[in-house]
Amino acid sequence: MSEVPASNDRPGQTAMLPADVPVIPGFVILEEIGRGGMGVVFKALRPGSSQPVALKMIRDGALAGREQCDRFRIEAESAARMQHPNIVRIDEVGEHAGRPYFVMELIQGIGLDKHLAEHASSIAESASLVRTLALAVQHAHEQKIVHRDLKPGNVLLQFTSKERSQQSSSTCADLSGFIPKITDFGLAKRLDTDSTAWTVEGVALGTPAYMAPEQAAGRINEVGPGVDIYALGVILYEALTGRPPFQGESRDSVIQQVLHDEPELPSRIRPEVPRDMEAICLKCLEKAPARRYPSAKELAEDLDRFLESKPVAAVPRGAMERIFAFAARDGYQILAEVGRGPAGTVFRARHGRLHQSVALKIFAADACSREEWETALKVDAARWATLTHPQIVTMQRAGWWDGAPFLVREYAPLGTVADRVGGKPWPVRAALEFVAQLAGIVAYLHRQGVVHGNLKPANVLLAADDIPRLTDFRFCGGLLQPRAGDDERVLRAAGYLAPELLESAVEPRVHVDIYGLGVILYELLTGRPPFTGTDVAEVMNRVRSGEIVPPAQLNSEIKPAVEQTCLRCLQQNRWLRYTRAFDLASRLRYLAENL
Repeated sequence: MSEVPASNDRPGQTAMLPADVPVIPGFVILEEIGRGGMGVVFKALRPGSSQPVALKMIRDGALAGREQCDRFRIEAESAARMQHPNIVRIDEVGEHAGRPYFVMELIQGIGLDKHLAEHASSIAESASLVRTLALAVQHAHEQKIVHRDLKPGNVLLQFTSKERSQQSSSTCADLSGFIPKITDFGLAKRLDTDSTAWTVEGVALGTPAYMAPEQAAGRINEVGPGVDIYALGVILYEALTGRPPFQGESRDSVIQQVLHDEPELPSRIRPEVPRDMEAICLKCLEKAPARRYPSAKELAEDLDRFLESKPVAAVPRGAMERIFAFAARDGYQILAEVGRGPAGTVFRARHGRLHQSVALKIFAADACSREEWETALKVDAARWATLTHPQIVTMQRAGWWDGAPFLVREYAPLGTVADRVGGKPWPVRAALEFVAQLAGIVAYLHRQGVVHGNLKPANVLLAADDIPRLTDFRFCGGLLQPRAGDDERVLRAAGYLAPELLESAVEPRVHVDIYGLGVILYELLTGRPPFTGTDVAEVMNRVRSGEIVPPAQLNSEIKPAVEQTCLRCLQQNRWLRYTRAFDLASRLRYLAENL
C-alpha cells in the first residue's frame, strides 16, 4: 500500500520516527510519510480509532519564522473552508506548544506527477482529469480562494478501491481507477481578505512552469482565478504531451519563457491531439487573463462538450495570428502586408521604442526544418559580413517563430521594381541605365565572392530618386523551388529561374546573376517577363527550352543592339552569356549613351 500525504510535501519512503518527534495530545504518531520545504506530514491515529489520518506540522517547529507560520495558517484556513470530493479534506486545525498543525484525510494512492512520469494518458483521460479538477477549482473560487500553486505534484490520485490500492502504481496505467484530489493550499490567496498581504509586489510565488504570466511577473494585484485556469491548462498540456509547455535549466529561464514565449502546439509533439482539444488547452494558456476561460466552470463545460463530441467554445488561433503573437513578443508590431511570394509573405512592421519601420519576411512553415535554417544562417553570416555596399539592403535579424523561419530587413517605402512595371514597358534609355546600375551592384557582389542567385524585379527595392537596392539573396532564404500549382505568384517565380537552377542541388554561380539581370532588362523593356504559362510545369518547360519572344516584337522602340544584349544574357548555354557583370554594365551604359 502506497500512502501519500495530502500536501505538496513529496511522498517518499516510509521513515522511522525521529527521536524528536512531536507529541500532539489526542494523536498517536505512527510514522513520517512526507517532508517538504515547509511542512512535515505524519501518519497518525486517534486513540480508539482504526482510521489513520495525515497530520501536518511546520517542519522547523519553534524555529519557524512569521512567513512560514502565515503560510501554514493560510493553508489550513483555506482548505478548511472547502468541502468537495476532489479537494483533500481538512478535519481539524489546532496548535500545541506554539506549533500549529492540521489534520487531513490520509490519501492512499500516488501523486499525479509520478503517474504522468510513468504513463502516457489518453486524450479522453486527460480531458476527463482536468474537467474534474476544474470543477474542484470552481468550488474553491466560489469560496473566494485562489490556489496559486496548482501542478501535478499538488494533485493526489486516490485509489478507488482497496483491491486497486494493493496494486503497484506501475500497473495502474489508466486514470479510471483513481479519484483526483487537490491539495497544498500553502500559497492560496483569499479574495475576501488581505490575509496574503505578506506577498510582495514583484516577487513571483509558485512553481515557474505552472505560473500564469501575471503571477510570474509578481503582479499581485492581477492574481485572481485566472492563474488557476492557466495552471489547469498547463496540467492538461502535460497530460497530453508528457511535458509542461515551458522548461529550462533555471527558475529565471522558465519565468522568461512564461512571460514572453508562446507554447509549442501540442499536436506538434503528439500528432493525434485533436484540434478542439488543442484549442481548449491553448485558450487556458493565453498570456492575457481576459482571453482565457472566464471561469473554471466554463473550462469544465467545454471539456464536457469535447468528451461528448460536441462543438467546443474555444476557437483555435490561426497560424498567422500565432505568428503575430510571436512577433509582438519580440517587439515587432505588424502593420500591413506589403508583398507575397511563393516562399513567404512580407509585412511592414514597427520595432522598438522608436517605432522603426522594418520589413518582416515570414516564410511558409514547411519551407525547411529549423536545423536546416539555423545551419544556413551560420554559413551565410560570414558572407553577410563582407557586404557593405549602400545599395544592398542589410538584414537586421533572422530567426524562427512557431515553426516558420523569418527575416527582418530595412523597409523600403517606395516599393519594388515589380510594383513599378505594372505590365507597362519603361523607356528604353531608362531601362538600360537602371539595369546598368544593378549590374554594377552585382559586380561588387561577385568581387566579394557572393552570388545573389535570386535576381528578379520583386527583389529590387526602390529608394529615393529610383535608386535600386538589392534584397532577398538566395543564401538568406530568398529563393525556394516553386511548388506545383497555378497560383500567380508561383507561376511568376518559376519564370525567373535560370535553366541551371531547375536541376536539383545546383549551387548558383556568376552566370545565374547575369541571367537574372537579363530577365529584369527584358521585363523593363517589354512590360512582361520572358517566360509565362498556364501552370508551373509549362513555365519551367519554356525556361528549359529557351522559347522566348524577341523583345523587339513586343516593343518596336527596341533597337537590334539592345535586343542582342538582352538575349545574350538569357542564353540557355551559360558560357554564351556575359562573363562578368562589369562587362554587362559597361555595355548597357554604352547603349544608353548612344541611342
